[in-house]
Amino acid sequence: MGVIPCRWIQGFTDKSFFAFVNNETVCYTAGSHICFLNVETKIQHVFESSVRGIGALTANGKSGIFAFSDHKLSPSIFVYNFKDFHLKNELKGSAQLDYTSLALSDDGPYLACCSSLPDHIITVWNWEKGERLCAEPEAGRDVISLVFNPLNCFQLCALGTTSLTLWNIEKSTNLHYLLRCRAIELPTTDGSFVEGLGSISGIKGGMVETRLTPGAICWTQTSELYVGCTQGFLLLVNPESLSVSVLFNPTCKQTLTQTIGCGRLLKTLMKILYNVLFYLCSAADAIPNFQWSQISITQTWQTEGPVSDVMHFPDSETLLLRSDRVRASIY
Repeated sequence: MGVIPCRWIQGFTDKSFFAFVNNETVCYTAGSHICFLNVETKIQHVFESSVRGIGALTANGKSGIFAFSDHKLSPSIFVYNFKDFHLKNELKGSAQLDYTSLALSDDGPYLACCSSLPDHIITVWNWEKGERLCAEPEAGRDVISLVFNPLNCFQLCALGTTSLTLWNIEKSTNLHYLLRCRAIELPTTDGSFVEGLGSISGIKGGMVETRLTPGAICWTQTSELYVGCTQGFLLLVNPESLSVSVLFNPTCKQTLTQTIGCGRLLKTLMKILYNVLFYLCSAADAIPNFQWSQISITQTWQTEGPVSDVMHFPDSETLLLRSDRVRASIY
């Protein structure tokens, strides 16, 4: 029986995965295929996968590697080279139904994945060797995104629907790898920190305090974490001490703490952390452009609707915006 080739494919859904595979090309899922769009030439290539459907998708713009899981029982993860669409490896893990998130490290041949119910396992692979380094059952119960530290391939952050967890990949004495978990305690919705015994349960003064909800994460050039919250807060997390600083409080006139210089903050944000800042502004239907020397909005671009996702290309000079109306724009 012959195979019907794909003549053309158009559009994406609000559940499509987006990732950058190099400085000019964005890839996204479209049914059982993966589309690669060159934003400069506007030429689109369709990767026709032999699997029934695409589950999770990730890519690394520095290495030109992309990986995806198939949508079936006991799914596999396929790692490809974008340059020639050569299959580098097929990873057969222990997931029973699906994968919720995949991540590729910038340095080293490592891939992290999180499986869905019923196991919720976070696993780290050496995709070149097809070797599973370590796994932690029940660790990814509410995880929606995994992000490697670009400066340390043995450290990654797991973004959950209500939680933020730091994972360190460590070697044991018998040369086996282990995952070490460190939970990050977020401030309450008014920006205050709960100390003492109440910090575990979120109880303050006899009342339950609601904590901030993380919505986006991004590593800095100094291996710190910026956390954008759905309530509009921007946080800075030190992964060593697990200390959390409130950099932007939408309810306070003093929007930045004095813990770090504005120049260093803005330079880092402008270069590699656009996606965190834009999450804070997605509800305003406008995109701000920040000056280097001070925190002030100097320019805005009107969008056609609320922005749901913002990603920057590896060169940090181009932005891709996706709206809830299933529309993508490039700036």
